[in-house]
Amino acid sequence: MTKLILVRHAESTWNQTGRYQGRIDTELSEQGQRQASLLAERLSSVPLAAIYASPLRRALHTAITIGVAQSMDIRVEPDLTEIDHGAWNGLLKDEVEKRFGPLLQQWLGSPSKVQMPGGESLVDVSQRAKAVLSRILADHPRGTVVICSHDAVLKVLIADLIGMHLDQFWAFGICNASISIVECNQGFNRLLCLNDACHLGSHRTETDEQAL
Repeated sequence: MTKLILVRHAESTWNQTGRYQGRIDTELSEQGQRQASLLAERLSSVPLAAIYASPLRRALHTAITIGVAQSMDIRVEPDLTEIDHGAWNGLLKDEVEKRFGPLLQQWLGSPSKVQMPGGESLVDVSQRAKAVLSRILADHPRGTVVICSHDAVLKVLIADLIGMHLDQFWAFGICNASISIVECNQGFNRLLCLNDACHLGSHRTETDEQAL
């Protein structure tokens, strides 16, 4: 059996301002750096088989902070990078609403049917996320593995693992520096924990203003 600890990166500078980040390589904010340290402390006593991360700095730096506490190297997986928002990258939420209002409403109502203008769809994200997960599970049939990635990727992974349709993408949230835990045992998957951020205390980020 493999236990997956799915980690969303700590708060970035653009999470603070509500901009769509996608593939844009933003840094952790000061709050995010504190969150990463608290997360690393939370996981410091957990024996880990491996730590995998998206190459984007906000996820990679979060993973490195965990790795330093465990004296472990990070394995970078490009397929764990965030959804490509295409033309939405770098825009504030209200700017997307003004320029892409009907598409935004479809994204909020039927996300599986949306192709980001110049970017990806959730189906695209699902295909690459499932591919990297298959590789990770093949390499680690036992033990506990951390996967440090992004909101859309983690929500799609969780949906795939527990049999949810992609249109239920908005049925749950994933906070910055939170953990979700899934046990994988030869095709039988069990969600043990979802969006746990209790280790952050007063440093938890409110996600209402984030562009997701």
